[in-house]
Amino acid sequence: LIENMKKFLMIIIAIIGLVANSFAQVPAANCSVQNTVKPGDTFVVTVNIKKCDLACYAQYQQLLPEGFVATEISGKSDNANFYYENNKVFYQWYKLPVDKDNIVLQYNIKVSEGAKPGKYDLPGYFSYQVRNRLGEINTTASVEVK
Repeated sequence: LIENMKKFLMIIIAIIGLVANSFAQVPAANCSVQNTVKPGDTFVVTVNIKKCDLACYAQYQQLLPEGFVATEISGKSDNANFYYENNKVFYQWYKLPVDKDNIVLQYNIKVSEGAKPGKYDLPGYFSYQVRNRLGEINTTASVEVK
């Protein structure tokens, strides 16, 4: 009888664990830009990050095509350090803000006058480290130069 109760208790604990995990919040991120631009235009990139309960080291990176140049919009970094070099945008937090569940980043991209018409991908990702494990969320966006 005691052996059967132990098995029953183990099954109940496993079910509770599965149910608890199904309600756990998962971080999410996306990037939005306007659909079309002309050579010489400047447009705004908006990155929305739902960080849930993360309070760890994290960074956001986005690779820009040749001829696209990023500049920071003052006050639109949610306490991240902004860097732009070698056609890469970086936002870095040594510790994500604990007082916010949602983070919004915004920066400008200027398209060079010589940009050729076509669709340009802006591959990006939000990465974070929690309990010595790396998580990563793809945020690739596209813009068409006309």
